[in-house]
Amino acid sequence: MACWSENYHFIKEVYDFRVEEMNKWMDALEESSKKLITNKVYTSREFRRMRDQFRYQCKNLKREELKVWLADMLKLLNQKSDQNLETEKKRLEALIQRHTEVLPGIEENMRKVDVYSRCYQYVDDITPLLKLLEDLRRKSTEDIHPDSTEQVTTFIENQEANIAKIEEKRGEFQQLLKRGEKLEGQADCPDFLKEQVKGLSELFMDTEQKAKLKLDILKNNEKAWQEYEEDKVTMVNLLDQADEKLRNIRKLFDPQQGAEDLSMRTEQAEKTRQANEACFTKLKANVDIICGICSPDKKEELGKIMKGFEERNAVLTNTDDRISKLKKYTTDLQTFVDKKEASLAWLKTGQEQLDELMKFPGEDKSDEKLLMTVKMQKDMETQLTILAGLITESERLLGGKNNSVAEGHLLEVEQVKNKLEELNNKLKEVSGEISEDLHHWADYQAELKTFQPWVTEVEERIKGGQKKPTSLSEAQEMLKSVQEFDTDIKTRLGNLDKMTETVTMMTQHEKADREITECRERRQVAEKVSAEWVEKTQKLVQQWEELNATVTEVQGWVAAAEKVGESPNQDTVDATLNKLKGFFAEKQKLVEAL
Repeated sequence: MACWSENYHFIKEVYDFRVEEMNKWMDALEESSKKLITNKVYTSREFRRMRDQFRYQCKNLKREELKVWLADMLKLLNQKSDQNLETEKKRLEALIQRHTEVLPGIEENMRKVDVYSRCYQYVDDITPLLKLLEDLRRKSTEDIHPDSTEQVTTFIENQEANIAKIEEKRGEFQQLLKRGEKLEGQADCPDFLKEQVKGLSELFMDTEQKAKLKLDILKNNEKAWQEYEEDKVTMVNLLDQADEKLRNIRKLFDPQQGAEDLSMRTEQAEKTRQANEACFTKLKANVDIICGICSPDKKEELGKIMKGFEERNAVLTNTDDRISKLKKYTTDLQTFVDKKEASLAWLKTGQEQLDELMKFPGEDKSDEKLLMTVKMQKDMETQLTILAGLITESERLLGGKNNSVAEGHLLEVEQVKNKLEELNNKLKEVSGEISEDLHHWADYQAELKTFQPWVTEVEERIKGGQKKPTSLSEAQEMLKSVQEFDTDIKTRLGNLDKMTETVTMMTQHEKADREITECRERRQVAEKVSAEWVEKTQKLVQQWEELNATVTEVQGWVAAAEKVGESPNQDTVDATLNKLKGFFAEKQKLVEAL
C-alpha cells in the first residue's frame, strides 16, 4: 500500500494520458473519415495515402484491453481518495460511451473506404483508354484544308485508320463500362465514379461519332465537286430564262383577259421559282460542303460565284412583286368595271324610282311617300359616292393609257356622271317640299327595325321555355341569365318612349301609333313572363342552396363522429334525413314547375 501511495501521482498521470490518447485517437478517426468519405475528388496518390493512414488508425478498433485497464486503474486510483470518484467515473463512462457510438460509424466508413479504393483503381485503369480516345477525337476535329481530290482521298484513308483503332478498343471499352456500371450499383458509390463512367461512355460515343462524321464530310466533299460544275451551268440558263419572262409581264385593260393572263404568269412564275430555288439550293449545299474543309482562297473564290448567283436571283423577287402588283391591278380593274356596270344599270332603276315618286299620291299615304323619298335619297347618296370612287379609280387605273379598251371605260364613266347629276337635280326638286317628317320618320324606322327583331327573339325564347337544371351551378347560371333577360326587357321600355316622342313630332303618325302600341303590348307580355321566371328560379336556387348546405353539414358532423369513434345520434340522423327529403322534394317540385 505504501508503494501504491508513493506512485499514485505517476499512475494517475498514466491514466489521464491514456484517456486523453484514446480521445485523440477517436478524434483522428473521425477526421480521417470526414476527409475520405466526401464529395471531394482526390488524386489516386492522395487517396491511397489517406486510406493507408486510416487503415493504420483502425487497427485494434475495439480497444477492449484499454477499456478494461482504464476501469481497473480507476478503481485503484480511488482507493486513496473517493473525493473525485463520481467525476472520474462519469469521465470514463463518457469515454466508453463515445467509443461505443463511434465504433459502428468507423466500421461503416471502413467498408466505404474499400468501395472508394476500388473506384479510384477503376479511374486509374480507364485513364489510358481516355487519353487514346481524346487523341483520336482531336484528330477527328482538327482543321484540314484539302483543295484537290487527291488530298481528300489521303484524308479519307487516314480517317478510316482512326475509325479502325476505335473499333479495336470497343471490346476493352465495353468491359470497362460494365465494370464501372457494376461499381455504380454498389452501396455508397461516390459521385465522381458515376461521372467517370458517364464520361467514358460519352467520350467513346462522341469520338466514334465525330470520326464517322468527318469521314462522311470527306466523302461528301468528293461528290460535291462533281455536282457543282453541272449545277453551275444549269443555274445560268435558268436565270436567263427568268429575266426574259419578267420582261414579258404587262397590264391588260380587259378584266377577263387580264385574269387569264395573270393565272398563266402566276403558274409560270411559280414553276420558275421552284426550278431556280431547287438548283440554287443544291448548288449552295455543294458549295457549303466544299467550303467546309477547303482553303480560305478557294472559299473566297466560290463565295464570289455564289454571291453573283444570289444577286441575279433577285429576278424571282422582282417577278413576284410585278405579279403581285399585276394581281392587285387586275382585281382593282375588275372591281372598277363591276361598279361601273352596276352604276349604269342603276341609272335606269333610279329614273323609274324618281318617276314613281313624282306620281305618288301624298294626301293619305305620307308615310309611304316619306319612306320612298328617304330610300331614293339614300340610294342617290350611295351612287354619288360610288361615282366619286369610279372617277378616282378611272384616273388611277386608266389615266394616260393610249388604248381603245381603256378609252371605252372612261367614256362610260363620263356617261354615268352626266346622267346621275341630272337625276340628283330632279330628286332635289321633288323632295324640297317634304317637311321635317322625313327625318322623324327615318329616326322612327331605325328604332322600329331594331325593336321588332328584338321582341320577336324574346318571344321565341319565351316560347321555348326554361331548361330544367341538373345541378346547383346550372340553376345559378340560369338565374343569372333570366335576371339579365328581365333587365333587358325593362330597359327596352325607354326605346318605346323614344319612338313615341319621335312620332308625336310628325304631322301624320296613325300607322306609327298602331305599331308602337303593338310593340308595347308585346313587351309588356314578355315582361310579365320574365318576372315569373326570375321569381321561380330564385326560389329554386335558394331551395337548392339550402339542400346543399344541409348535405355539407351532415357530412361534416358524420365525419367528425367517425373520427372520434362515435356513432351519430339516431334521432338527429332521422331528423336531418327527413329535412333533406323535404328539401329535395321541394327542389324537384320547383324544377318541374319551370
